[in-house]
Amino acid sequence: MGDQARDARDRITTEFERAAHGFAERTKGRFDDLDVVEFSHVRPSDTVAEVGAGTGHFLSLFEGAAARLVALDLTFGMLAQARADHPLLELVVSDGNRLPLADGSIDLVCSAQMFHHVERPVPILKEMARVAGPEGKVLIVDQASTERYEEILARHELEMVRDPSHAATRPPSAFRIMFTAAGLEITDEKIVEAEQRLSKWMWPGEFPDERIAAVRRFIEEHGHETGMEFRKVGDDWAFTRRRIMLLAQS
Repeated sequence: MGDQARDARDRITTEFERAAHGFAERTKGRFDDLDVVEFSHVRPSDTVAEVGAGTGHFLSLFEGAAARLVALDLTFGMLAQARADHPLLELVVSDGNRLPLADGSIDLVCSAQMFHHVERPVPILKEMARVAGPEGKVLIVDQASTERYEEILARHELEMVRDPSHAATRPPSAFRIMFTAAGLEITDEKIVEAEQRLSKWMWPGEFPDERIAAVRRFIEEHGHETGMEFRKVGDDWAFTRRRIMLLAQS
């Protein structure tokens, strides 16, 4: 592992070890409106594995819909929180670049809200494709920017102020290029938009007060440049959250 990759890994583990409990509380229910079980066409006999599973909220949506659920994550503290919240999950501390799973051993390999923490996504997508094999499927859910270059840059700057483990801000077209580069064929795609509040995006306690203040200043000065449609609501800010869902096969 090179110095740059090691630094990125350290930023992720440091940020999420620190914030595991607050993150778990803040993100409860954030995937409930996506209909991921229906979108993925998962079968009752399937094994589902999530790369970057964190505290397990996304993977737990497949409880009762699939036979076996395997949560893989770099951060021990996040998986410990997943154990407390979702005891049916099988937990594995693992790097997405080297998944400890056999070729073609998983029916559905997924990842939710993880790829924006990854600077070099194609090797991880290739690993996910390897584990899924020609008969399995790969599902990605992640935040998506607009296609305007200036808005991508402004949103990336905001995300870096909010979370130092953030790595990349990507439009839908970039995700499609990533999948093609990994040898995956997209079989379904969906963009989901919903209103989000800053107060729900950054909780005191989970995020340091000075970081929340810095994000507020950035939104005041540059929020209109991000394509996130920030609007003031009392003492809070509302914005449009866009997520992309991609289902693919080798």
